[in-house]
Amino acid sequence: MDVTRLLTRVGRGALSGIDRVELAYAEQLLTETPKARFLCRTTRGYLLLGPDGAACLLSMVKGDTPLGQADAWSRWTGRGQRPRHRAEAALRPFALDRSAHGALARLLARQRVKPIAYLNTGHSNLTRQTLAPLRSSGVRVAILVHDIIPIRHPEFGPPKQAGSFTIKLTNVASFADLVICNSHDTQRQLSDLWRGREPCPRTLVAHLGLTPMPRIAGVARDPARFVMLGTIEPRKNHALVLQAWRLLADSLPDTHMPELHIIGAPGWQSSRIIATIRAHPLFGRKIHLHGALPDTEVAAHLAAASALLYPSHAEGFGLPPIEALAQGALPICADLAVLREVLGQHVVYLTPNDAYPWSETIKKRISGNLTAPVGTVYDFPDWQDHFSLVASALGSKDAAEQEGTE
Repeated sequence: MDVTRLLTRVGRGALSGIDRVELAYAEQLLTETPKARFLCRTTRGYLLLGPDGAACLLSMVKGDTPLGQADAWSRWTGRGQRPRHRAEAALRPFALDRSAHGALARLLARQRVKPIAYLNTGHSNLTRQTLAPLRSSGVRVAILVHDIIPIRHPEFGPPKQAGSFTIKLTNVASFADLVICNSHDTQRQLSDLWRGREPCPRTLVAHLGLTPMPRIAGVARDPARFVMLGTIEPRKNHALVLQAWRLLADSLPDTHMPELHIIGAPGWQSSRIIATIRAHPLFGRKIHLHGALPDTEVAAHLAAASALLYPSHAEGFGLPPIEALAQGALPICADLAVLREVLGQHVVYLTPNDAYPWSETIKKRISGNLTAPVGTVYDFPDWQDHFSLVASALGSKDAAEQEGTE
């Protein structure tokens, strides 16, 4: 399994949705697959780690293990305080094998157990330099694609991101044997992107699982408390919710105004969005900005909230609404195809382009005139179901054990 993305996340605070997926995969392999090996592309080359090295990496990612000192070269070149360099120094003693950036094929040739499957779940390290040697060495390549938002919606990312992501997906099409899609919506978009290209890799749809948050019991739910959860970036559409609070202020007395709690790590163009939040006339009284929070605090906010507001312009899967349902908060979401696929009729859908329906829906929720659309229990996606689908696509467990597959 490629854990390059997790290496880059060490010391950077709360994990994004894609980070959490890669973490779930790594933890699953550590638990269920003793022969699993973990590959990461470092600043000096590739490291191949066994279970001990992977456990060390995950502990650093989660902040359970403090970072030590970087190596002498990193300190001498002025990079000794960078978390990634300090993490790499901690991982090198665990390396079962290593190679220079241009010598991955030789590292693969030294592995005694064959065949090998390579699993990449983080949109990281999808370069020709990595994938071509894997494929030419007879390795089965499986890649999880979370979304193609940078290509379909380039306005929601840095100027060069669409081009670089297009190159990544071109490499995926060229070198992958299996592409795991987190939704049918992502699969359809990939199919459109690759239409006319031959050959194309086989695709598998496997909904992501829900990583359990602490279940908060005994918290009083406030009908006038709302949460917005997600990275602070233009795609998440904070502007619409801020406009909705202006409309609410125009139509409700101050004593009846709801509270909005905004939770999320800073993302692209976050400084502008945060400045807009802080400039809102209700900031500090009815609008609160929390930044990134640990899972326990996020769960507590959702358990006390009447609803989660999720007006995102585009999503690949959408974990926050599922996390809200797990805590008993009603998700009020943008009307996106992928959210309808994953959440069905268990949430309220609104256009992400008009604040007025959101303000009116919030007022209904406060007054108790808006309940969950259906009374049936939501069937939460399960990681074991996901992993079983992927394992079946890669080959049965019994066959893998007989062949000595890693």
